[in-house]
Amino acid sequence: MEHYKTLDRLGKGSQGTVFLVEHMEDKKTYVLKKVECSDEVEANKAFKEAMALQELQHRFICGYKEFFVMWDKEESAMFVCIVMEYYKMGDLEKAVKQKRTKTSAIEEMIIKKWFGQMLEALVFVHKKQVIHRDLKPSNIFMTADLNISIGDFGVSTILGDHRTKTRTTVGSMNWMAPEVLERPYDERSDVWSLGCIILELTTCHFLDHPQMSSALFEVKSQPQRLEQILETTGKTYSAALCQLIRTMLRRNFQQRPTAQELIELPYVQQCLSLNNSPLVKDDFTIDDDNNNKKKQVIKPPPTGKGVEAILKYMKEFENIPECQNQALVLLKEMADKSGVVISNNGRLLIASVMRKHIAKEDVQTSACRLLASLATQADSGDVLYTRQMIKPVALAMKSHPASQKLQAASTQLLMALSADEGAAKEIGRLGGVQDTLAAFRAFPTNVEIATNCCSALWSLAIDEGNAKIVSAERGLQDITTAMDNHNEVADLIEAACSAIWSLSMDDENIDMMSNVGGVAALMQALTVHKKEAKVVKNAYMALASIVEADESFAYEVLGGQGNKPGSTILINAFKCHKDNEEVVENFACCVAELAEYDDLRVELVNKKVNELLTDIKLKYASNGEVITQINDALLSLGDGSKAQKRTTTARSRLR
Repeated sequence: MEHYKTLDRLGKGSQGTVFLVEHMEDKKTYVLKKVECSDEVEANKAFKEAMALQELQHRFICGYKEFFVMWDKEESAMFVCIVMEYYKMGDLEKAVKQKRTKTSAIEEMIIKKWFGQMLEALVFVHKKQVIHRDLKPSNIFMTADLNISIGDFGVSTILGDHRTKTRTTVGSMNWMAPEVLERPYDERSDVWSLGCIILELTTCHFLDHPQMSSALFEVKSQPQRLEQILETTGKTYSAALCQLIRTMLRRNFQQRPTAQELIELPYVQQCLSLNNSPLVKDDFTIDDDNNNKKKQVIKPPPTGKGVEAILKYMKEFENIPECQNQALVLLKEMADKSGVVISNNGRLLIASVMRKHIAKEDVQTSACRLLASLATQADSGDVLYTRQMIKPVALAMKSHPASQKLQAASTQLLMALSADEGAAKEIGRLGGVQDTLAAFRAFPTNVEIATNCCSALWSLAIDEGNAKIVSAERGLQDITTAMDNHNEVADLIEAACSAIWSLSMDDENIDMMSNVGGVAALMQALTVHKKEAKVVKNAYMALASIVEADESFAYEVLGGQGNKPGSTILINAFKCHKDNEEVVENFACCVAELAEYDDLRVELVNKKVNELLTDIKLKYASNGEVITQINDALLSLGDGSKAQKRTTTARSRLR
């Protein structure tokens, strides 16, 4: 400290005291942070680690002048001192505060510029194996030309995990990722913090500081809260910016992209290009149709010469998106008419085209439509089910959140791919579950998208890991909302009933079933679509699974809809499909679950359900599975001791 003159004490936090100082020799002003250490050993270790920060020389990172260890006699403590550049313009927190005072929104172009600068800095430090761990507006400094500079790497980097956790303030925790205090984490935790910062920049005109602090805390456990905020944010900012925030604030860090992966998004490329970033791709242009590049001659794809000729054409004109789109449309027409075969190399070429022209919505839409058509004929082990093919689809969904055509095509493709167990797992790992829910929420009135999403979630949720993601994201609410909005669409209701059945395997969904009106939605489905066998059979199984999981739902089922008793609704639907063995089997399963409870069993017997099943039993004498289920139901209706005697349960049948 003998080389510095203290000018002012700027503040004191849980991780150190900050001073404004002047260097005795160069007379320049700096910020000095004193970080207390428990002993000399820890101080020396922290000093060695801090020295590595001097390698963080980047245009958007706060520079470090020096580090040193000192013993403070007055405080009888050992300190590591970090000397950093001083920024007269203050920090991002100050800028946000000024905007809040005026209830004025920050222009999106400015947010894009700042985001590009912050992301470039994060990519740089993450490559250096450094994680900031304490990103927040007060650690983002403003330069004289209103660029940003990320600072305060010191404490989060030089202190061990234990010290970082125990000394973290509640305020700092608002920007910290959910996993930081709970489980192992990596550089994607900084991406969460960056998402929180951008969310704050986009909400400062309608959320004050206490409201924002509360919101940052809530989005860690309530994804619907984030959607509520983004609904308001979307009135001022683009869908692409809202989707970027949504992508960065994925609660499961394994589905959250790294800083490097964010670079792939066209919107992010725009942000980077505003700063002439070296991370901008060589082939990226903000508007391919209005650039100064020499226009190439657009030649139509060959017709009547087979698939290989078209694939050769795609390779020849790989840099022209219009040519690629025409070729993809032609291949889709051929696949629909004659079921043409496209080799694995051809399919991989399509994936390559998607990655190369990710900014072109029409190319992405046409590619997804073609792949969805091919998926209907794919066998197990097909290259379509691999990460190479699925990753471009997930990227396309994130890149064009405002395109209903693209979201409809991509969700249809995910619906087809998720039927394969391995592909379903890969979709989950790549964040496809969240992408599906994002499409669901962005276009709640679009029947096609809602139907595709319900169907995709049905298949995806059969995988336990995916089911837990849907649970964590409160996806059950989206499904029941879609059922309410589109209760006349049989295909959607069929898929929704099946999705509820799949999700009922996870206890967290059972816990929220009452809040989202799951039973009521299923009973409504049986009422409106009692003549649709595909709806009825799935609704029965979903109800059976829910009733098996929680007694209260059994009474809710028989409570009925309006003035119509639940038993009447169940029986009326059954009578329409006594010739359908799947309906009969699932009805018997549902009855067996309900009859576990004495008073409900009495009601079912009074409604002569046992007679209905006995009368139809002879018809299915040759079908062992149906007979087994009918016998279980009759046994339950007879003495209620099914827990000891039944051989099959609604929940076990799914797995």
